[in-house]
Amino acid sequence: MLSFMFWSLTLLGYRSPGAVAFVQTNVGRRRGTLARLMSSSDVSEKKQHLVRWKSPGEERDVIFEVEDGELLRTAALRRGLVTPHNGRSRLINCRGLGTCGTCAVEIKASDEADESLLGPPLDPPNKNNREELRLNFPPHDSSKQSPFLRLSCQCAVKGDIVVTKRAGFWGQDDEMVRAEEYKTYFGDFEFLLDNRSPPDQS
Repeated sequence: MLSFMFWSLTLLGYRSPGAVAFVQTNVGRRRGTLARLMSSSDVSEKKQHLVRWKSPGEERDVIFEVEDGELLRTAALRRGLVTPHNGRSRLINCRGLGTCGTCAVEIKASDEADESLLGPPLDPPNKNNREELRLNFPPHDSSKQSPFLRLSCQCAVKGDIVVTKRAGFWGQDDEMVRAEEYKTYFGDFEFLLDNRSPPDQS
């Protein structure tokens, strides 16, 4: 509107220095405000977190970034680096429903000092109903079960974490397995049921 007033005054030959200066100043202010709005934090970058996927040897750990709020299972399968499923359970699993228990992993905070106070940065911070039910059912119902055992298809990552996968079809054994070579059978359909994770940014 102010820009229109400026050009109207010019076309009409009205060149009062005060009027022209007033219009030009206000147009400049409006443009400056628009530029600040476009560069403001309204369009902020999504936070990312580091996942360290442990292996028996320190040199074999796999480290990758995940989006804030991304389900751990989805994040691992999307990036094609590791899988929370051992052996044949890569084919035979519930695809994220939280019913088979084959994606069970131990999850700890990257900072051990904070972990004793707050626990690993996950959403939900404690096991949900599906996890409680499945992880209290064989073979996960052992008295030796780690207190950090979670279903990776039910945990959204909210901070840096360390993940350990145990041996066995359900990941129920004591022995730690090396980060498995990535393999899926159904591509993106592996996590089609995930309606919590943010869209893939790659």
